[in-house]
Amino acid sequence: MNKQLLIQTAEKFSTASNSKEILIGFDGFIDNILRPVKARKDHENFTPIDDIITFSDRIRSASGKSTNIEIVKERSSMGGNGPIMANSLIELGNTMNFIGSLGNNEILQIFRPFSDKCNNVLSFSDPGITDAFEMNDGKVMFNYPQSILNISWEMILEKVGINTLRENIERSTYLALVNWTMIPMMNGIFKGLLEILSETAERKTIYIDLTDPRKRSREDLKECLDLLMQINEFADVILGLNESEACQVAEVVEVNTEYQDIKELAENILTAIKIKAIVIHSIKQASVATEENSFIVDGPYTPNPKLSTGAGDIFNAGFYGGYMTGLKLDECLITGVCNSGFYVRNERPATKNELIEFIKKIITI
Repeated sequence: MNKQLLIQTAEKFSTASNSKEILIGFDGFIDNILRPVKARKDHENFTPIDDIITFSDRIRSASGKSTNIEIVKERSSMGGNGPIMANSLIELGNTMNFIGSLGNNEILQIFRPFSDKCNNVLSFSDPGITDAFEMNDGKVMFNYPQSILNISWEMILEKVGINTLRENIERSTYLALVNWTMIPMMNGIFKGLLEILSETAERKTIYIDLTDPRKRSREDLKECLDLLMQINEFADVILGLNESEACQVAEVVEVNTEYQDIKELAENILTAIKIKAIVIHSIKQASVATEENSFIVDGPYTPNPKLSTGAGDIFNAGFYGGYMTGLKLDECLITGVCNSGFYVRNERPATKNELIEFIKKIITI
């Protein structure tokens, strides 16, 4: 990693003013963190399957036969792209307004530590559930999104109210709308927000995360990307993608899908999607492209992450948290990769001071 860039990022982020107000919506999940068992030694000790290829080979070997795979649940925790990103941004010192799926009639206990730290929380449905199989080379997630499939613009207006929604948007300079894939009617929500943003005096910044659109139709994804360009007329839109998502987007907008690195991939996408910025993160790198310039940085990669579920959301929070304090784009990439780097090693989001110390620690390596 570029040590000079790390030094200047740590210095600037440590003196940057926080207390930015941000609105995030609209999902919420309960994450079950699971380990598939390779071999059990006794009633307390086992060896996990620690890579996806071995896991898939174990399942494939059962074709035409059958198999039994023991699963150990390590814990259940607050999940969902919105809550994980929002919680990290709070830890970095920002003021959070959250609208999402934390419980239908009341906020569920598992979300209480998060909701208690928010400035304002509005919950309109029960959360989905994710079974996340953690392995060293990635994760396999099985989602049960039934409770959030009906989230729509009409539902939000009914449960939240147009005036309350407008107030939350107007009071927040920064917004983040995440988990497009799991909310099938998100394009309708984008259309409703487009109308509000077109009437808002302050130009907002909106961070968008798609969350693996592979199962959605290419027509829906194309409409989504067209809507983001329309929203960009009234607000600065930043589209955050992992490498797989970026390849899917590149195919849909019919740009060159061959690239030497993810910076080139971000630049290719930006030629077709005219928005403020394209951000791409992979396991080992992160990049950003705007009309003015583009950057790529290496991340503090570890081959043995303790927790990877939510790492992309934590990267988003780190990048956006840096962006909100006025850091340059390459410095935002550093706060992004180091925020996720701390998370996968410590199984929790970093505070602002912890993130600064982690960046300084990387400098010495």
